[in-house]
Amino acid sequence: MNNNLKILFIAFVLTTVTFVTIILYLTNNKIEQQLESEKEILDVTYKTIIDSYKTNANIIYFNKLDTKEVKEIIFNAYESNDLQRSKIRKELYNKLLYMYNNMYSFKIKQLHFHLKNNDSFLRFHRPLKFGDNLSNIRATVKYANENRRAIQGFEEGRIFNGYRFVYPLSYKLKYLGSVEISVSMNAIINSLNKELKADIDFIIKRDVVDKKVFDSEKSNYRVCETNSDYYHEKTVSKKKNIVIEDIIANYINTNKKDFLAKKNSNKTFNFTSTYEGKRYITTYLPINNAISKEKVAYLIITREHPNLESSINKLESSLVFFIILNFLFFYFLFKSEKRKIQLKHKDEILGELQIMGHIGYWERDNINKKLIWSEELYKILEIKKDDINPSYKNFMKFIHKDDLKRINTIYKEFLKNLIDYKTEFKITTTTGKVKFIEQEAHHIINDEGKAIRSIGTLRDVTEVKKFQIEAEHSKKEFEILVSNIPDIVYKREIDKQQTITYLNNSLKSILGYENEDLLFNNKISFSQIVDEEDLPHVEYSLKNLAKSNTTKPITLKYRLKQKSGDLIWVSDRFKIMKKDNKKYLEGIISDINSQKNAYDKLYKFIDLQQNIVILTDGDKLQFANKSFFKFFNYRNLSHFLQDYNCICQLFLEDNNYFNLTKIENHNDWVKELQKLPQTSRIVAINDNNGRKKSFSVTINSFENPLCIVSFTDITETILMNQELQQKTIHDKLTSAYNREYFELINKKFIDDASKNPTTSFALALVDIDFFKKVNDTYGHDVGDITLIDLVKVINSSIRREDILVRWGGEEFILLIKNVTDETLKNSLEHIRSEIVKHEFEIIGKLTCSFGATSYRKDEDIKDTIKRADINLYTAKETGRNKIVIS
Repeated sequence: MNNNLKILFIAFVLTTVTFVTIILYLTNNKIEQQLESEKEILDVTYKTIIDSYKTNANIIYFNKLDTKEVKEIIFNAYESNDLQRSKIRKELYNKLLYMYNNMYSFKIKQLHFHLKNNDSFLRFHRPLKFGDNLSNIRATVKYANENRRAIQGFEEGRIFNGYRFVYPLSYKLKYLGSVEISVSMNAIINSLNKELKADIDFIIKRDVVDKKVFDSEKSNYRVCETNSDYYHEKTVSKKKNIVIEDIIANYINTNKKDFLAKKNSNKTFNFTSTYEGKRYITTYLPINNAISKEKVAYLIITREHPNLESSINKLESSLVFFIILNFLFFYFLFKSEKRKIQLKHKDEILGELQIMGHIGYWERDNINKKLIWSEELYKILEIKKDDINPSYKNFMKFIHKDDLKRINTIYKEFLKNLIDYKTEFKITTTTGKVKFIEQEAHHIINDEGKAIRSIGTLRDVTEVKKFQIEAEHSKKEFEILVSNIPDIVYKREIDKQQTITYLNNSLKSILGYENEDLLFNNKISFSQIVDEEDLPHVEYSLKNLAKSNTTKPITLKYRLKQKSGDLIWVSDRFKIMKKDNKKYLEGIISDINSQKNAYDKLYKFIDLQQNIVILTDGDKLQFANKSFFKFFNYRNLSHFLQDYNCICQLFLEDNNYFNLTKIENHNDWVKELQKLPQTSRIVAINDNNGRKKSFSVTINSFENPLCIVSFTDITETILMNQELQQKTIHDKLTSAYNREYFELINKKFIDDASKNPTTSFALALVDIDFFKKVNDTYGHDVGDITLIDLVKVINSSIRREDILVRWGGEEFILLIKNVTDETLKNSLEHIRSEIVKHEFEIIGKLTCSFGATSYRKDEDIKDTIKRADINLYTAKETGRNKIVIS
């Protein structure tokens, strides 16, 4: 980019950013001022309303409650039994009922008397609920009775919440208790609404309500949708306030972090937002507990502020106006500067284009008879500017003799009849080089119809001509090559007749037809020589392929009719091509009749085999014999391929057999099996009844990449070997593994640990405590039964990968994989406790001692056993029935 353009762009960005910053600042400042003003208005209004209720409460207290008649009734309650106190309560209720009913005119909700020990004496709003102690529920009552002073503030009660005015009562120098006058939040909200004309809601903390309110009264609350830590009181929020809740939900979705920070600050906070095209300010006014001063509830007040919206809109309009104005100003400056640059570089670009395209030009002033040649024209002629004067006569000296007469005639016609021309010719340069030139010329005509100027271009097309000549030569060579290919090379359209548009010379040798018979359906169409049974399949395949955008080569196998009437199998391999938005086929048809017949004979032979025999490339099954379909209960190959691609997917995951978990690339299973000795080429597969069968696998190469794979059933042999192996490696009495197996398996554990440190293992010696007494008391038969039972308990308490070995007599070895010191201790403790809990046949209870240690890298297993044996000895000597690990 030109430096001047860069400066203009930077200036545009800076002026725009500056004005945007100013407008954003003014907008944010206006919003902050309005938010602060809103908080002050609401705070003053709320306090004014509370003060008015306090005045009303004081009037009721001093004129109606703090009187001799009332206090004397309460005084008598202290000297009465329960029955008398009930009558006194009724007397007090009847005396003040008229006043209580008229308290609603003062918007006062509750009147509640409490004894000096904080027991509820009389609730006028629930006269049948009394006697409950409020010390841990109503802090204001407790405060008034302990300090004998009046207190006011918000507090949740056993039935209702509200703004409380609690006053002390004394009579004849004796403290009687307190009386409470309450204002409901509903009354406060109605007063606020009257003053503010706003949407108002009230929420209170769930834990406050759950802790204090009677269970029978909790149905008066519902969970707040925008904040599940709070409740709505149904008497206040009779129905969902859609405006408030929608505004809050939208704000939380976009400003959750900011909202939570403000909500947890215990201060009044607010925010502005738009809802249904209107500007609102929503304020959270915290309601604090009268005693703890902790926030326990919020008054949520939402008011429309059209003036704020108007101010913001004006500022935003100013911003848009300035950006547009600034853009237009700099746009015209930019365009002007760019036009200068374009004009400045016009000649340079034109010169570069002439050099790049080997294009020269001439211009003739027909009035002044003056001719001008461009720099590139001199280069094309390979002559210096100072060595020749531009003229028609001098230019004609370079025209090749073969073209001289023709060009001279064209040029005279050009000047005489004012006819534009475009032609090609050859020139011979001063060095003797022959070049091919493409020339084009036209006139500039004035109003009188005279040619005042003539302009011509010369383009050196020598390289293009050479390429065209070479391409034509290559085309002829390719056509000769294709014509001698023994297979049929063709182009054909995707239409009903499958019209052939090109053929090489192999059609007659394969099918007996002349090329002229099929080209453009001259005598017969291609679709007519496709076998009638195969034609629907071919047409269906071509129709679907034409709809797709595949560019991969496609192969179809079908039969064609020879001119003699015989049918032959062919392989048609083609690609779908596209030219001028029209699709067509280019391909090669090969005679595979002999190959197909050979395959058919092979398949018939394979079908006669009793073994399961398949033909596969390792990825997908190509053929299977009858034994295969009988074993798996499939009708045919298509039926099988609906569920699987390969027989290898049915190999069972058993470590004793070859299976796919033992190799990385599942498609290489045939190659991997070939690497194994024949004795290891054994797989396990379930038959159609779910019975596990073992097969020896034989592999023979066929045609690359196909192999013939044969599966011979050796199930009975494998079962006999496995049974024999089990007897060889297991203890005859207990069925635990024996020492011979330990000699084999410990080496595998060590090998795994050396390859991967995370697969470390531990060894534990387990010995039955006082087992000699069992044999001496009950006999060796019972001792044997006990050993068998113990092995069952231990095996049920360990993992599949852990190994239990009978080491000798009543002593066992445990090999435990992948353990730390902590998990080893926990595992052995689990086994020990399971043994202690188990009720053994005949002898009842027994215990075991454990000596354990972790295998250390590169040590002999004998050293590991010795260390465990020392730990076992320590466990025996220090009390038995315990675990010692080192």
